[in-house]
Amino acid sequence: MWELQSDWYSPIRLNSNPITQYDFPGDRFIPNRSLMDLDQARSLLSNRTTPNRNSNFNEVYRKSIEDKLTLDSEGNPFRMLVFRGSPKSNRKSIRCVDLMRQDEAKELDGNGKHHQPRRLPKGEARILDAPNIRNDFYMSTMDWGKNNVIAIALGKDLFLWNAENREVHKLLQVDDLNDFPSSVAWSQDAKTVAVGFRRSKLQLWDAETSKLVRSLENHKDRIASITWNGHTLTSGSRDKSIINHDVRAGSNVTCRLRTHTEEVCGLKWSGEGNVLASGGNENLLYIWDSSKMNSQRFLFRLKDHRAAVKALAWCPYQSEVLASGGGTKDGCIKIWNTKNGTCIKSIATEAQVCGLEWNRHHKEIMSGHGYSASELIKNQLCLWRYPSMDKVGSLNRYTSRVVHLSQV
Repeated sequence: MWELQSDWYSPIRLNSNPITQYDFPGDRFIPNRSLMDLDQARSLLSNRTTPNRNSNFNEVYRKSIEDKLTLDSEGNPFRMLVFRGSPKSNRKSIRCVDLMRQDEAKELDGNGKHHQPRRLPKGEARILDAPNIRNDFYMSTMDWGKNNVIAIALGKDLFLWNAENREVHKLLQVDDLNDFPSSVAWSQDAKTVAVGFRRSKLQLWDAETSKLVRSLENHKDRIASITWNGHTLTSGSRDKSIINHDVRAGSNVTCRLRTHTEEVCGLKWSGEGNVLASGGNENLLYIWDSSKMNSQRFLFRLKDHRAAVKALAWCPYQSEVLASGGGTKDGCIKIWNTKNGTCIKSIATEAQVCGLEWNRHHKEIMSGHGYSASELIKNQLCLWRYPSMDKVGSLNRYTSRVVHLSQV
């Protein structure tokens, strides 16, 4: 026989705030257990006592108490089965599927004619000074946290720039003449900044107190790429290894991969946190299942690129879709279906692909470029429509490579 656990019939109760809004997914004929007060339902079904009326209370008071006990938070009769959606989350959705569908519908009027397509802005919203920023394709020294603060390494220093109040704060400075930050990544809660260094250190800094929380020394060479997945911090190094660190544990290393044969220059966890993409200087792209990484078994080894794979970006509205970009000798943006390891689309940009970022509000992807045989193509920002990958536009306002892309 099965032994029923107590929490099986005690789900989270409905928020009692009467102004709570609800989504309406699912089937209207199937009750939503998360909205039912099953404790009260069970009590009403099992309670066999007869009501004991106190003569000291009048009918008005008795009716008020009865309403409190038998009506739900919206003043409706209490029901054991609730056929409605779950409360809306205060967290902003990054999928924006409905908004994108509306945009697609607006592109066609009643007669099937196309409206004016979206255009890439011709000017910058703001320009920041970045002295001593390293022009290195393999490193990732800029990240924009969910707290709207940009972390960027400039030479031997790492600065935080607050986009709301425009304040600049120096988080750290490296005293070693032969060392400097080579990779930066905000934690998902935007409380911690992870910093990888040329001389193989990996440090965790508290952004609020500007204090070093922890220093990890598990690599043997430059750490060029780092990415977070909850409490797991994944780092890739020129020592050809990938390490998963549980930042809460004393023995932090939970997994070490030695599949790449050259420097690991690209790392990115999927939005759901169950799949990792890794790119290397040997032109290979690996797809890993988080549950099988300890066995050293990858899901796919993708060989289509002809140069280093640094630029990686997971689609925010199709969880299995990954975009990757190749170095100078490749210059291609490839869109992958990571469920079956197939290439959906490949675009030859004819320029080094240094960074990729999906637009979370429209079906578009932006690419940052570096070296190219053509003076007209190099050092560009390009916007592409997805899934056709038609070019929306480009910006040619840079005199050097666009080595980093990040969005809040």
